[in-house]
Amino acid sequence: RQGSGPFCIIPTAGATPESAMDGPVRTFERYSGAGTARGVLISAKQPETARDPAVVAQLEACSGFYFIGGVQSRVTAAFRPDGQSTPAYEAVLKRWRVGAVVAGSSAGAAIMSDPMIANGTSAGAFSRGLVRREGAAADDDSTAGMVMSHGLGFFPAALADQHFLARGRFGRLLVALLDVPGFDLAFGIDENTALVVDGLQVRAVGASAVAVFDARDAVRAGRSARGVTMHLMGSGDAFDLKSRRYTASAEKTALDAGGPAVVSPANIFAPWEFLRTLDAFGRSTDRELSWPVSGGAITLRKADAFRATRLDGTGVQNVVAGLGMTGLRMDVERPATAGRAP
Repeated sequence: RQGSGPFCIIPTAGATPESAMDGPVRTFERYSGAGTARGVLISAKQPETARDPAVVAQLEACSGFYFIGGVQSRVTAAFRPDGQSTPAYEAVLKRWRVGAVVAGSSAGAAIMSDPMIANGTSAGAFSRGLVRREGAAADDDSTAGMVMSHGLGFFPAALADQHFLARGRFGRLLVALLDVPGFDLAFGIDENTALVVDGLQVRAVGASAVAVFDARDAVRAGRSARGVTMHLMGSGDAFDLKSRRYTASAEKTALDAGGPAVVSPANIFAPWEFLRTLDAFGRSTDRELSWPVSGGAITLRKADAFRATRLDGTGVQNVVAGLGMTGLRMDVERPATAGRAP
């Protein structure tokens, strides 16, 4: 927290923002005490709320912010319609610049980068590429593989996605990384897991993992790329945004190796399949895996620096707890041109 004001819950992504803030307020107050959290109503259905001086004054007094889940385009439609700032957005941005925490879950995490991933699937993104849309149009992915739109830009260093492993979204994050100009770093945050950003240091906290895709040294060839660096950050693992160095938690031990060959899933973009495959790959003697996807292929290799670590116990989907990996390289082969939308 920064300052003595309340920690503010922003319900804009919810279908009924008037009531959606009540539960999160009660949850935060269970940890920090009565009166320490407050909902601030800003609604895409009532865009004037983002320009209301009384609402802006509430935001200026907040010690931190939490954006709830729902639909991320509702947030940007209210705070940054068509990419243009509102007084509400400027108030949150000002508080963030002096140290107030800005956090969010699901849609509240998606809005942190700018541009943000607004919609789409991994398979669709891989075969048909991406388009830029704003407002309500960002909710319609029927004519594109993936929709990008303006985000709020509180995490300017990289692109981000959410529900990452649970919903098989690594394909669409890879496409965004390769196709959005100006970015060579992306983070995929899984459910019940947080990416904590503190200056140039980020770390994973929670039940699952955060995937890191680093294309700084990748060799591009049209819509494809070779040598994208990948890390998997389990709880406690850290990453430096400047040096691009991954550091495993000191509490972890090496993952047992020498296991059987990996049986590749029929659909690597299916829910949880990427996580389960990484767990098996880390244990096996295999050095390379490849999957055909949407007219192309993804190949994952262990570099000489590969290592995998774990915490004691079992984590989500019966993989080891705190699974972390570094020293992975990924080749992404995509069709030379995007396919025609249905």
